[in-house]
Amino acid sequence: MTYEEKRQHFQECKKKGDVMAVVQYCDGVASYATIIKALNTPGKYKSKKEQQIIDVAYQYVNSRARGVVYNHHVLES
Repeated sequence: MTYEEKRQHFQECKKKGDVMAVVQYCDGVASYATIIKALNTPGKYKSKKEQQIIDVAYQYVNSRARGVVYNHHVLES
């Protein structure tokens, strides 16, 4: 699955508050603007940091679908 497909999956499955949850998970790793840009801007090329953000967002919506959401930082800076 490409990062663009993961980003689109997040956009289709997100609910109210999910974007801010991803911002909280990525706190200290990327700025708010970078996180929003990574999640909202379509495109094939994504930087390494944007790829990490998209992975976190994708894992977040999938873990919620399974009923398992962890409240800890996923990424290391």
